[in-house]
Amino acid sequence: MSRRTAAYAVLAALVVAVTVVVGWLTTPGTEGLEGSWETSAVDGEVLGGRALVASDSNVAIDLVTGTRITLGSVTGGTRAIGAGRLLILRDAGGRPTLDGAGLDGGSRWTWQGPPAHRLTLVAADATTTVVQACGGTPVACRLVGVGPSGKESWQTPQPTASGTQAPVIGADGNLPTVGALPTPDGTVVLVDPTSSRVVLRPPAAASVGRDGTLTLSAEDGGQCRRTTFTSLDRSSTSSAPGPCAGGGPPSAQQDSASVDPTRTRVWWWPFGDGRRTLEVGGRHTGRVVGGDPLRALRVDDDGLTVRDGDVVRRYTWQR
Repeated sequence: MSRRTAAYAVLAALVVAVTVVVGWLTTPGTEGLEGSWETSAVDGEVLGGRALVASDSNVAIDLVTGTRITLGSVTGGTRAIGAGRLLILRDAGGRPTLDGAGLDGGSRWTWQGPPAHRLTLVAADATTTVVQACGGTPVACRLVGVGPSGKESWQTPQPTASGTQAPVIGADGNLPTVGALPTPDGTVVLVDPTSSRVVLRPPAAASVGRDGTLTLSAEDGGQCRRTTFTSLDRSSTSSAPGPCAGGGPPSAQQDSASVDPTRTRVWWWPFGDGRRTLEVGGRHTGRVVGGDPLRALRVDDDGLTVRDGDVVRRYTWQR
């Protein structure tokens, strides 16, 4: 091999090496986030903004911790999330049943409701799940508190003011930490899950936000006044000009962030549609890039949980 041929070979090798290095350095990747955990995904929907629950079985993945729970003995039913628990109402042999399981895998219980009654979930806090049980002739409703081991903690007739009205819960199966029962005249009956204490509030529209916060919205003097409850004794109030659009507030964490699916291209590869990307803006900023379809499952102050193809992955914000 001549010196000139050898020089050309070395030059070509250098060009290839530089191209590879530059390509690697300029390929878009995840930014502003650090990986925390990952687990295999299930096909299903997010309940209560907290858990990904399989469509064909009662398998749930906690979107904060990554813990996976399976209720193999339970099939079907109406599912909800309350205070870190997966709750399932079903009709077991003609008798209504409530199954509960902590998303941390630390608890599992079953409560049998009264026969020939229709059960509806009302609220849940750290210790108690509240159920509305309606039945009899004429139909009457009572409220039942079910403790952490599945034993009844208390029972009381549903307040006359709300009659047999259905409780307010989140559209995505998100249970409030304070029960809310609307009345025909617009007032709202609030129920404390632990103590069964009942409070009547002035007319307002009730809605359920992130992690079970209950908000009452009412217009007052051209302003929208919103009171948000994390418990019956812990609340905060804010006012904003104009009507209460939609009857409820945005979820403080989820809606303060924007998560936009897009494609990211690189200058040295003009072909194809680019790499799948989720751009996060708002209180926190970051970017997730992947080769498989990406879907944001949860955004909060601690991080972002994403489905990346067949994997659920949790990221924390870089401080």
